[in-house]
Amino acid sequence: MNKLTLTVIMLMLSLGVMAQDNDIVIVGYGKYDGTENVRILAKNQCCPVQSPTPTTDKKTKQTLVVWPTTEHDWIKDSCWVEAPVANDFSAIFPHKNTPPKNVSLLYWMLTEENDETVLHCYFTMPADIVTNLWVASEETAIVDWATGIQYRARRTSPECTSKHIGIKSTAGTPLDFKIYFPKLPETAKEISIFGVPEWGLLGAPIIHPMWAGNKSTTDNIPPIKKARLIQEEKNYQIHEHLTWSIYTDAHLIKPEKEGTLAIWTTPEATYLAVAHEHNWMREYYGVHEKTFLLDNSGKKYNIKDLWGYPLGHTFWVNGYSGDFIAFLLVFEPLPPDVTTFSYIESEDPKYDLWRANWDSKIRYNLNVNELRRNQSLFEPIERVIKE
Repeated sequence: MNKLTLTVIMLMLSLGVMAQDNDIVIVGYGKYDGTENVRILAKNQCCPVQSPTPTTDKKTKQTLVVWPTTEHDWIKDSCWVEAPVANDFSAIFPHKNTPPKNVSLLYWMLTEENDETVLHCYFTMPADIVTNLWVASEETAIVDWATGIQYRARRTSPECTSKHIGIKSTAGTPLDFKIYFPKLPETAKEISIFGVPEWGLLGAPIIHPMWAGNKSTTDNIPPIKKARLIQEEKNYQIHEHLTWSIYTDAHLIKPEKEGTLAIWTTPEATYLAVAHEHNWMREYYGVHEKTFLLDNSGKKYNIKDLWGYPLGHTFWVNGYSGDFIAFLLVFEPLPPDVTTFSYIESEDPKYDLWRANWDSKIRYNLNVNELRRNQSLFEPIERVIKE
């Protein structure tokens, strides 16, 4: 949901800002690449991250990206490594999607190989040359929640422990960086991975679904009121605000933090409510028609509707400064076994109106059960004014 009169507060994931607390990641077991001595313990699309715009060398025509630093910018050690190309990437992640402009999708997979546990960190080259990438350090470890035992990283492949690295390959090539740990016991049912910041692994618990206690839940359609249209669009032009439609009587809620979310899931659709502060008597909003949800396997769920408003068009909402209002986004239905997902909104066309900010927006690893508990936050209220 774009709120253009304010600096966007919705989470724009960069490498230093990643949601970690209480995130659940579904895992599955199976053989990897048909090899008997390799077993998949978990695989997941980790997180979308903002990727810098590539620059182009005028002589070589090669593109370059300097990857943003995380918490390791004080470490000056660096090295160049041969690109560890992942030839089987498409087979491992068949549902991968094309991300919005300047967004990279980082995937990972945890396997058991030759009496070791191996974390495969997949990185798709955003340019022909990438520098400043970070994989692992002495902080990297796996912790078994049942016992508290820490399984520290032994090495990386290619070797780049505690170093910023540079890679040369072709833009779009998937790479496979490996981190090796001692073998996890069969009794390890819930673990956390620490010290892999680029892939968002900073302590989030990883649980097999048979222990996650997930139950299929079906909601009713949420009782979000549709706003009242008081002026229709007139030859709509995004650059001309006089052509936008005007609405009033939006769904009012009690004050909630900007961007608060709630979810309702039905067999026909997924409904995502978003809370916004209304800062002016008339304020403008819009949701990109290419907004989508992404589950942990990389499957995409497209937006179908913006409840009561024009999807893909900017529009006005009349109200009072100090109102808190809710918008309802309608997506393709999430399967009952999906417990976490990411929300991705594409970059909109730029236009010069009131410092509008239409950058792509990402909210990573949203938990379905937690958002379902937020439904009561979106119950309607009446506006009360005292003078």
